[in-house]
Amino acid sequence: MRDPALRESWLVDEAEAAAFRDMCRAVPAGLRQATGLRSVEVCGATLVLAPGIPTSMFNRAIGLGLTGDSSEADLDEVIAEFRAAGSTPFWIHINPAARPPALESWLLARGFKPARRRAWAKMLFDRPGVPADGTTLEVREIDARHANELAEVLVTAFAMPDFFSPWFSSLVGRPGWHAVAGFAGDRVVCGGFLYRERDFAWLGIGGTLPEFRGRGGHGAVLAQRVQLALSNGAQDIVTETGEPVGDEHNPSLANIRRCGFRQVCSRLNYEPG
Repeated sequence: MRDPALRESWLVDEAEAAAFRDMCRAVPAGLRQATGLRSVEVCGATLVLAPGIPTSMFNRAIGLGLTGDSSEADLDEVIAEFRAAGSTPFWIHINPAARPPALESWLLARGFKPARRRAWAKMLFDRPGVPADGTTLEVREIDARHANELAEVLVTAFAMPDFFSPWFSSLVGRPGWHAVAGFAGDRVVCGGFLYRERDFAWLGIGGTLPEFRGRGGHGAVLAQRVQLALSNGAQDIVTETGEPVGDEHNPSLANIRRCGFRQVCSRLNYEPG
């Protein structure tokens, strides 16, 4: 990192990008063939590409301008990669630490605009000790015996197509990954993943069945993953969530803050106009 002062801004994007790179390596062959889901490295950015999944979550560029100054040619190469793949829509994330500052004006000049979900809150764990996890649910790390149940819960929670289930279930037990689930009796009702690489851990893909929300499951699963990350030697623990739009209620952001995370930055999302 050329400037130690920029480390946190780089870290919160690099942890997410690393997790998605490995997630894309784990994509089952059938899903890859049906959707084109993959990741590529272009001009220092990680591009997640899935032309067969028409959502920006799986068509976006992470980390542009964070490992060195980008040029207009770099930006054009990133855009061209999405166009060639047939990805519609797609996002280009702009971290406040990205260089040069002209990146935003270059995007605007090319007809891009802020997405409706204008920004994501990029969060870093910043509390000594382990967070509390008050809930009536039983929350614990799981293995392959509950992989399919967790995958089905997450697909339902995020209203995703069923073909995502084998992908999510394949992450349970995969090297570098930990899965945590919340149980109501014998039933999995919430859960999420932790990805560990180098000295950092990324927490993501956390969801709860609609009928079990409001019972502390999200916060408890988050806290359990923090504990796992710390016990596995992670020095930095990263997560993110969308910032509220207007007066929108965002319990996810509130739970993340309650768990001991602080916001490093607001990362902007730009999409073609």
